[in-house]
This record gives sequence, structure tokens and C-alpha cells, in this order.
Amino acid sequence: MTDHSIVHGTFVIERKFAADPARVFRAWSDPQIKQRWFGSSEDGKGVFDFRVGGREHSGGKGPNGALFSFDVLYQDIVPDNRIVYSYDMTMDGRRISVSVAAVELFPDGTGTRMQVTEHGAFLDGLDKLSDRESGTNWLMDKLAAELDRQLKD
Repeated sequence: MTDHSIVHGTFVIERKFAADPARVFRAWSDPQIKQRWFGSSEDGKGVFDFRVGGREHSGGKGPNGALFSFDVLYQDIVPDNRIVYSYDMTMDGRRISVSVAAVELFPDGTGTRMQVTEHGAFLDGLDKLSDRESGTNWLMDKLAAELDRQLKD
């Protein structure tokens, strides 16, 4: 018999951007912009249907050569304010985690304060909270660079 386990965890990441909430929301909701900072699917099965009940899928090889997939279901969307989605990740066809994430956008002067909160169930020791938080921070750095590039153009 195989041992199965779940480790639960939550993290919160906060960032401030010079861009207004509408521009930050567009970076999440526009497929061309999101592809620039989030990346695109390498498995030929990319999907981006940004609406409540819509799905997103991307997949590709990670730095260790394993094949990862990211499958999203958008649960709630309020333009320029919040995005709530659930998602699961697989590695080489094995589910490694299931999460609920909330992106909140708050006006901050002429810019935006963004808070990303994720609640995850990390399965069978194949994924862990610290790795997910690190990966999300890396993606938020890429989002910041994309927004900075847009403001310079």
C-alpha cells in the first residue's frame, strides 16, 4: 500500500505597482499580456478562458525536466478589484497540489497594492508550501517587470 499525505498551507504575497488597478487587472486578464509574464503552454494544450466558470491550462517542462501542468477554474472575477480561482498542478501526470488563490487589487495613490493569498493542499510529499510561495514570488517579479515595461512604453 502507498502512503498518502496532505500538508495544508497558506501564504500571502503583497506587492505595490506604479500602474493603476485597471492596468494590473488587464495584465491578469488579457491573454497576450499574461503570456509575457506568466508564460505559455509548452504542451500544445494551452487554454485561456478568463470568465467566471472559465478555464486556463498551461503545461511544460520544469527546471528539473519534469512535465508540469497547471489547470485553473475561475470562481469569481470583479474587474479591477479581484480574481478568485481554484487550480491543481500535476507533475509527470501525478497530481501534486490543489489550491484556491485570491488576487485582490487596492488603489494606492496613483498605483495599486496587490495581495495574493493562496490556500493549498500539497499531496503525497510531491509539492510543498515553500516551493509554491517561492514560485509565486518569482511570477510576481515577472508581473512587476511587465508592468514597468508597459509604463515606459
